[in-house]
Amino acid sequence: MTNLSEKFEAYIQSHGLFGKESRLLVAVSGGIDSVVLCHLLHQLGYKFSVAHCNFGLRGKDSDQDEQFVRALSGSMDVPFYTQHFETEAYAQTNKVSIQMAARDLRYAWFDTLMSEHQMDYLLTAHHANDLIETSLFNFTKGTSIAGLRGIQKKNGQTVRPLSFATKKKIHKYAEAHALTWREDCSNASNKYHRNRIRNVVIPELRKINPSLEKTYMQNQERFESLEALLKSRTKSVLKQFSSMKNGAQKLDMSWMDVKNGGLVILEDILRPYGFNIEQCKAIIVALRSSIPGKRFSSDESVLVVDRDQLVITPLDSPTDEAALTEDMTEISVQGQYFSISQESMPVEIIRSSDYAFLDADLLAFPIKIRNWEQGDRFIPLGMTAQKKVSDFMIDEKIPVNLKSRILLFESDKEIIWIAGQRIDNRYKITDTTQRVLIIKQDRNV
Repeated sequence: MTNLSEKFEAYIQSHGLFGKESRLLVAVSGGIDSVVLCHLLHQLGYKFSVAHCNFGLRGKDSDQDEQFVRALSGSMDVPFYTQHFETEAYAQTNKVSIQMAARDLRYAWFDTLMSEHQMDYLLTAHHANDLIETSLFNFTKGTSIAGLRGIQKKNGQTVRPLSFATKKKIHKYAEAHALTWREDCSNASNKYHRNRIRNVVIPELRKINPSLEKTYMQNQERFESLEALLKSRTKSVLKQFSSMKNGAQKLDMSWMDVKNGGLVILEDILRPYGFNIEQCKAIIVALRSSIPGKRFSSDESVLVVDRDQLVITPLDSPTDEAALTEDMTEISVQGQYFSISQESMPVEIIRSSDYAFLDADLLAFPIKIRNWEQGDRFIPLGMTAQKKVSDFMIDEKIPVNLKSRILLFESDKEIIWIAGQRIDNRYKITDTTQRVLIIKQDRNV
């Protein structure tokens, strides 16, 4: 075995990437990297199938790539799968770049193949130089620690067993074994950002550090450790200070300490909601200013700074209505769940805003469940005069983005309960009450 083959086997075993019994699907373009990956797997006795994507972007060259990979698979006596894609049409329809379109299409197809043929892992031929390019590209565009870390050697079912190998060593292996491969002329063009990094930036960096790949691999290990530390801290903060209620995420910010990494932790928490580092800085400023109600928006979410907490809700406001009939025992409205029961007096009244205890004989079914609207009024429990629902929510300090998720229960065009807040005084239980309607809002669902 050559040195690369020995290191390849050792890398797989030391990191537990997969085993000899694993069923592998290898993404093969026909280029030198994927050809070498197939050759190594075949020489070492791994069981694998080949998947080739024909994106139809290079005319006859694309078809010749497919023919080459088909022949390669045949020479190794391994199953071969191929798929033709309308890549340009997909890119135009979905308004994404050609590179992104190709990525979306191939990984969706790979997932289908993996499922249909019960494969264990998808292997791609990314190597050390690819990892450097990705990390530099992310750094240039602005990124998190995960972006600096770059491509992972193993991410779920996707494995990159050549991550340790440099392009130079892959070339040496291919030449030593007299392998043939297909050249993609577009790789030499500096039209694309990644190509410019590969063809212009990295050669200059290598003049400064001839061992650039080795240094990067060491840095990647550092970044992986830092990422693990960050994820651990983020998980701890969310477990201790976060809660979910009716589709809204509430985050108590008493943990925040900018001097001890608070900004990076907040960015990690808010990134899934579409917020960036600059917005996180502004959110921290808003928290310090102690002015409640400051609103921030991303493409996906709305965040409101509510005194010492953040309240995050989906961008789209819910509008669905529902009707509660007399025979129902539970109902779900806009992701909020309620259980319903009727009992005869006397009943034990639970003093909680999650419950509504109402005089059933005063109610008219079906009871309408809807969002609040401007002009809505009711008589809050304990009061005798009507109050605007909007004023009530201000008095109760309900964050702006939660107001749109507040549900009203309405009987015969009169509000009987603001869910999770207050019942109407006219429908409370009295000494003359005989039957009680009990509605419980389940906040744990």
